[in-house]
Amino acid sequence: MMKRANVGAMLFASTALSISGVSLAQAVPVAKDAASGAIGIADIVVTARRIEENVQTVPVAVTALSGDALTTAQVSDITDLQRTAPSLTVATGAPSASSFAFVAIRGQGSLNASVAVDPAVAIYIDGVYVPRPSQGQVELTDLDRAEILRGPQGTLFGRNSTGGALNLFTVDPQQEFSARIKAGYGNYNAFQGGAMVNVPLGDQLALRLNYDYKERDGYGRNVTLDRPVNDLKSHAVRGKLKWEAPDGNFSVVLAGDYNHQKDSGQLVTLAAANPLSPLGGIFPLDPNPADATPVGPSLAAIMNSFAHNKSNWYETNGTGYSANANVPLLLPYNDTKTYGFSATVKASVGSADIKSITAYRYSNARGFIDLDATPIPVLSTESGYLSKAFSQELQLSADLTDRFNIISGLYYSRETGVEFSDFQPFGLFKDMGPPPSVGYVGRNDADITNTTFGGYLQGYYNLTDKLRLAAGLRWTWDKRAVELHNLQVSGAPGNAVYFNSAAGGFRPNCTIVPDDGNPANCTQTNRVKFDYPAWTIGLDYQATDGLFLYAKSSRASHAGGWNLRIGAVPAFSPEELTDVEFGFKADMFDRRLRLNMAVFHSWLKDSQRVVSVGVGNPPISTSFISNAGDIQLDGVELETVLIPWRGMQVQGNLSYLSGKFDRGSFVDASGDRSNEPLIQVPQVQYSIGATQVVPTGIGEASFHLDYSYVSSQRFYTSQGNPANGGDVQNRLGKIPIYGLLSGRIALKFDNPGSELAVWGRNLTKKKYVTRAFPDLYTDLGIATEYVGEPRTYGLTLSYTFGGGGR
Repeated sequence: MMKRANVGAMLFASTALSISGVSLAQAVPVAKDAASGAIGIADIVVTARRIEENVQTVPVAVTALSGDALTTAQVSDITDLQRTAPSLTVATGAPSASSFAFVAIRGQGSLNASVAVDPAVAIYIDGVYVPRPSQGQVELTDLDRAEILRGPQGTLFGRNSTGGALNLFTVDPQQEFSARIKAGYGNYNAFQGGAMVNVPLGDQLALRLNYDYKERDGYGRNVTLDRPVNDLKSHAVRGKLKWEAPDGNFSVVLAGDYNHQKDSGQLVTLAAANPLSPLGGIFPLDPNPADATPVGPSLAAIMNSFAHNKSNWYETNGTGYSANANVPLLLPYNDTKTYGFSATVKASVGSADIKSITAYRYSNARGFIDLDATPIPVLSTESGYLSKAFSQELQLSADLTDRFNIISGLYYSRETGVEFSDFQPFGLFKDMGPPPSVGYVGRNDADITNTTFGGYLQGYYNLTDKLRLAAGLRWTWDKRAVELHNLQVSGAPGNAVYFNSAAGGFRPNCTIVPDDGNPANCTQTNRVKFDYPAWTIGLDYQATDGLFLYAKSSRASHAGGWNLRIGAVPAFSPEELTDVEFGFKADMFDRRLRLNMAVFHSWLKDSQRVVSVGVGNPPISTSFISNAGDIQLDGVELETVLIPWRGMQVQGNLSYLSGKFDRGSFVDASGDRSNEPLIQVPQVQYSIGATQVVPTGIGEASFHLDYSYVSSQRFYTSQGNPANGGDVQNRLGKIPIYGLLSGRIALKFDNPGSELAVWGRNLTKKKYVTRAFPDLYTDLGIATEYVGEPRTYGLTLSYTFGGGGR
């Protein structure tokens, strides 16, 4: 459990945030009493429990942001939400496509990009589950609001999630014509443009269309290839068609969205190199793969000379690979396409409400990354992640009596996908065997089918006018199936024979054990089934009009599955999280001060942990998921809003997390690893900011500033044996603390209805890292880091005419 001093410090800090007038960039509506002229914090309606409720009377830790608040906070994709809520972190950068975002809440996350691995934090867009992290950085266009739910979500949503859920809601079509156009320009030659139109098509039918375009030059440069990295070109479109019956008891919403993003690869830099690694000093530098004559300095010398420092922070030295000496070099890139369709039908019959959500989601993310960030292709990987997911959810909510109401549902989803990774170790290897003559490019290749069915029921009973009991149960059935087609040399038949010293000489090109024993077919099928419960039980008490108290306990599971890179590794089981949480939500001083707090303790059983090993010859570092130990984690979260005077809104949030493995629960071949720190768990995280609105003779001016802080995080741990350099490798797997300062000044004109905004992000030019990958003392002999965005700034002009919402 947490030390009392730490808890006391958190309480003191939260109170200081409230009183001192600092806040987060999460705008909260301000209510005004017309008779008295008094101002206060207005009610915010959320659907955290699948019904509309005031956020201050929901027994759930939830952060709600309106569409205007998202604009003010400069939230354009999911990664930006990290700056708006406590205990929420988003990691970017991975040996995969650069569009991936790995979300963690309360220390529950997943850093594996595989199509066969579900995320620990569920993302929903208009109630539709988004299954893949490859859709994490797609454009968030035309949002009405965002709700960030913290803690296990197992009984009310389509999928189990141990960390929480991100609920994103886009604007529905309105029965009034409106339109908006916008354009913006910033440094790095960044351009953004977009348009929205909302058109009534009849008394009950309306259509809303939205389009956004983004383009920018690279934040960094590949000095070896003389080309940009971290550039972007993105097209995003969304459409919604809504029909609603005159009495409001029946409605149908048809929605579709499409997003295409392209760039020239991630900004991955070399942080350190080990000249005494198994590879250092062995392989000569050959700048011409077609020429077998070794020339130039040793690999170790090259690696050491390019370890980055602050002066060349936004430079990388990576190269590409060629699968054949006679074809051009493959250069780093990312290409991600996502789209989806949904039909949401709502009907009210008496005291019951029925909802059906039918949806299809598609994502195809392909990318090439030079994993080592050196000018030599030590390890280059091209990966692809294809997902096609159909889902159907039916919900029924009803007031059975004046005191008792329920919500129940059934959920089904079936996802099929393909995942591959072509990896070329050391571009110096050209021909590995008989014709066809191919470069040594190995392939991991798999077809995936994920099927889920669940049923849930949750009820609320008012024991008194102020005391309420909530209880819910869900059961989930999962089927996970994979077909592996892994090859030692990509493009060659599975029954071709190549030399592999790790296998004791020559062996078939197929690197798995086929179902029928025939390497020519090279198909290994693996299936597994899981079923598990989720539940919640709690009490909440409306002590006064401005004070709401709650206590609850919940359980949820993170789905199990298969590893795709190593056929011999068994399936990993679901991890199970149980927690207890106590909280209060208070409005004080005539609703000019809001203070919400949650304290929790979590028990995580059979935690899913990424383990790295060397596979093949030469040994190539690969990773897979294994159930590895039990974890206990404590946390405190606070959110505060203050309106000190008219026009000023200040807000802040703060979280403290402390966790560890249970002693003796994480043991492998290297020994007891239970003393290792947890992955992607910053101990302290906070955001502060303020917005001042000033009326003018031509409109309204607003001035906003916010600062977000994240303490250090681990992305790699090992036994840390000084004899093999493990302590150094652990240090390189830890990213330093960082804080980002952002601001926005906007002027809204009354006539015409336009807005001119000047904005800036990372105004102090902080150099920071979003993720680390150390492999210094195992296979590659290098450690790399993924660099965060530099300072950016620009201006945006928008023009809105007509009514009909945002």
